[in-house]
Amino acid sequence: MSSQALTLYPYLLRDTWVFDDERTHLHEEAFVLGATEALSRLVEIKEIPDATKGFSLTFSGDGFDGHDAELEWLRADPSGAGNWYSTILAGERFELWLCPALFCYFDSTPRRIYVRAERLPAGISPFWKPKPGQEARRFVEAPRS
Repeated sequence: MSSQALTLYPYLLRDTWVFDDERTHLHEEAFVLGATEALSRLVEIKEIPDATKGFSLTFSGDGFDGHDAELEWLRADPSGAGNWYSTILAGERFELWLCPALFCYFDSTPRRIYVRAERLPAGISPFWKPKPGQEARRFVEAPRS
């Protein structure tokens, strides 16, 4: 895919940010290993009301006006699965891992990812429920607490 801006709608599931995306058949795909902490800080900084029920997360490999954060590539995961990035939010450095689901949105590992968080738009549901016979998958599951 190109570096056009794309939007996901994360929501909180068992203390972990996850997202559903019918386009890629991802269901409850979890943000783990520092990513949930970074997203929690971002929605806190932005003061997004009811973010736990869903918010808008726009991202691109190219910078765009109004982005809130820039994730900088650090290294590939030694296991060969996923990539590590860092970002600074309100003066605090976060190191986070993005799983191979990244390649549902990028053809190759982006050196930078720009993100913007906003309130969930009216009429948008962050939840996708696969219909019977419809494929659903995930690379990483939210931890059970």
